[in-house]
Amino acid sequence: MTADLAVGGDLDVDDDVMVQQVIDILDAGITHVVDLRSEANDAGIWKHVHVKYRWLGTDDADGHVVPPEIFDAGVRFARLAAHEGGKVLAHCHMGINRGPSMGFAILLDRGYPPIEAFDMIRAARPQAFIAYAQDALAAHAARQMRQGARPGNRERQARLLQEHIDEVLTPSAVGRIRHLMRQTHRRDLGFTA
Repeated sequence: MTADLAVGGDLDVDDDVMVQQVIDILDAGITHVVDLRSEANDAGIWKHVHVKYRWLGTDDADGHVVPPEIFDAGVRFARLAAHEGGKVLAHCHMGINRGPSMGFAILLDRGYPPIEAFDMIRAARPQAFIAYAQDALAAHAARQMRQGARPGNRERQARLLQEHIDEVLTPSAVGRIRHLMRQTHRRDLGFTA
């Protein structure tokens, strides 16, 4: 997505596949991993390969709001990675909502306009829904105000972003994403058909 930021899903449960994924992630230069899953924690895996890991478990469900503290912690972690010359991977279970939303928050912190940041994530990960983009935008505006900056017109930015999201995520795209989420969930529960 950028030279020092990636978004994605979690590691496979099959050990052989997982080992190859870890090798691929290391080969991609990832030095820091921020994990948004409330349902799992990979600290031991990343510690073993000397990757800095930050677990910020949050839920992913209809109506859920990601608290600003989660985005603030992830942004601080990404700033640390950048300061250390590293590359951060923001991920969740399927790389559709929580991980891409954290990537969105990090891009906002780096000065990208909301629509450009949203489109960058969708270009890198077309299956991303980025359901918590508005939560990330609100957290970003609050962080700017705490730091003494005057954020742009928050309401206008939120409205324009939502209009863009509604345009990009047409009903057919939303249906395909939800189908993917259901299929992955079924696979995770052990159903093969």
